[in-house]
Amino acid sequence: MNLQRIRVTAACTAALLAGLVTPASAQTPETPAGSTRAAVSMDEETKPAGKIREYWTKERLERALANPVDAPVRKAPAKKSTAAPAPTGVTVSADAVAPSTTRTTTSLMSTQAAAAADIAVAQDVPASTSIPNVVVGKLTFTTPGGDQGSCSASVIVSDTANTIWTAGHCVHLGDGSGDAGWFTNLLFMPGYKDGQMPWGYWEADRKYAPTSWLDSGDMTDSDMAAVVLKPHATYGNLQDNIGALGYVFGDTTDYSDAFVVGYPANGYHRTDMDGEQMMYCYGNTEDAAPFWPLDNRLKWDCDMGEGSSGGPVFIGALGGNPQIIGAVSHHEADATTGERVSDDQFSAQHSAKAAAVIDEVNASA
Repeated sequence: MNLQRIRVTAACTAALLAGLVTPASAQTPETPAGSTRAAVSMDEETKPAGKIREYWTKERLERALANPVDAPVRKAPAKKSTAAPAPTGVTVSADAVAPSTTRTTTSLMSTQAAAAADIAVAQDVPASTSIPNVVVGKLTFTTPGGDQGSCSASVIVSDTANTIWTAGHCVHLGDGSGDAGWFTNLLFMPGYKDGQMPWGYWEADRKYAPTSWLDSGDMTDSDMAAVVLKPHATYGNLQDNIGALGYVFGDTTDYSDAFVVGYPANGYHRTDMDGEQMMYCYGNTEDAAPFWPLDNRLKWDCDMGEGSSGGPVFIGALGGNPQIIGAVSHHEADATTGERVSDDQFSAQHSAKAAAVIDEVNASA
């Protein structure tokens, strides 16, 4: 099946695919004078329980899985940071911290990673009942234009016990269209593999993202989102059944022993990715712009491409307390050809805005 890849809107596409010529997003006021709380926007799904699953016919699901949302691209810094990675789990001025609730944290994946200094060429995640299999999954949706698409996402600790974490561009166009830009019919399938949903499916109830993502598609510190799911008719709350990743949202950018997990449908110099298999990279994260203090995006080496968007970047797995520090957001591409130029991947900074999003989720519980 040769299906055309999703193109969100002309304005959004220009921002996503301009590559090296794309400027940093403009910063806009987000909070009232005297306030330090970042603005968060929310949208509710209108379909009652069961109707989103009914929407996902075999044909629609196939279209969604064959159309990973386009990963944003932007200019990467010319120089790499020389700072040594911080010890895993150490943060500076953390805005929000929560431990994981995962029951099992040892897996073949983490055993392999512990023996390697760096895994930048993505590997298959072995099938198991440990992380990340049970807490990372496929997220499918319908764009405002009516196309079906997909991203990656992970269960995150929350007071709702039914929340997943993903990228902002996996829930909203990020083009200033306001409420009209939200994606709909969101369905989460943890542990998805080759058409199978071993842990069932979970329908979205509402979505949260920084207002700065909605307004301008800001990739520096806004490309993140949370989706609160409806309790499952049979299994109840997702977190109570399979656990959840914790989180560390703060100013630190340099971590060691970080895992990046997602469902890439393509990759940098790769022809063996189809979005049907969960894959991972492992290594260190660093400051994407060490000489620019207003840009604290995370950067790491990983050749996963479209489809891995929204997948978690997490630390602490080797110590039994996996915590999200970012989400796969974007890569860099040539300004003329649009071709990806390196295996660098990036996450928006997960600090005050990420904390504001999870705070709004918890306040709604």
